[in-house]
Amino acid sequence: MEAEKGVKNAAFINQKPQLEKKKLRMPHIYVILFVLIILATAATYFVPAGVYERIPGPEGRTTIDPNSFDFVEAAPVSPVEFMMAVPKGLVAASDIVFFTLIIGGIFAVIRKTGLIEIGVEKLAKTFASNGIVLIPVLMTVFAIICSLIGTQELSLVYIPVILPLFIALGFDSMVAAAVALVATTAGFMTGFLNPINTGLGQKIAGLPIYSGIEFRIAAFVVFVLAGMIYMMQYAKKLKRILKHKLSI
Repeated sequence: MEAEKGVKNAAFINQKPQLEKKKLRMPHIYVILFVLIILATAATYFVPAGVYERIPGPEGRTTIDPNSFDFVEAAPVSPVEFMMAVPKGLVAASDIVFFTLIIGGIFAVIRKTGLIEIGVEKLAKTFASNGIVLIPVLMTVFAIICSLIGTQELSLVYIPVILPLFIALGFDSMVAAAVALVATTAGFMTGFLNPINTGLGQKIAGLPIYSGIEFRIAAFVVFVLAGMIYMMQYAKKLKRILKHKLSI
């Protein structure tokens, strides 16, 4: 009996750290989105409602009059509207959703042909002796593309493509994800020739199209360089840690 109790206690002790680890896990993305929808819905019952007057803007676009704000009667979100929030959101952002799905499907088809694996193998051989150099090269390309066309969502497509490459070069998945995300974010923030957040925004504001491009290019260089330096330092530190572990 005492032996059985000892075995049960040992099993309980071994299971305890596992239970603690589960408590620290990040919630699923759908759980996070669902909680945010609940908070937004609840806010409609407490936050005062207001409206701006819509007026004709540049090239027939509708803008708001900043001096026309007025409080209106609140219209809280009903349970049915709450349940329809996600479907309506997908419809409202259908161009981005389908664009991302189509691009992802294209890469999936290309990957089935084996072209990505061949390219990854060649890049791995080319940068095998100095994989750090690949980080600024890819970040520059990703940042320029995002700054020109303003599709930060492409980072979700880049990650599965470059992930096996960085793993083959001895890095981890964090490096691959950060290279894509940091570069596209830097390019999107500056957007020196972005037709959406820069071109359209300046049209609505009544500013000359792409005015101030010199400042945005300078900001682009600063942000991308800062991201490159940080990522290269992280990658070098990771290499030293992995090398130390292998030598033990």
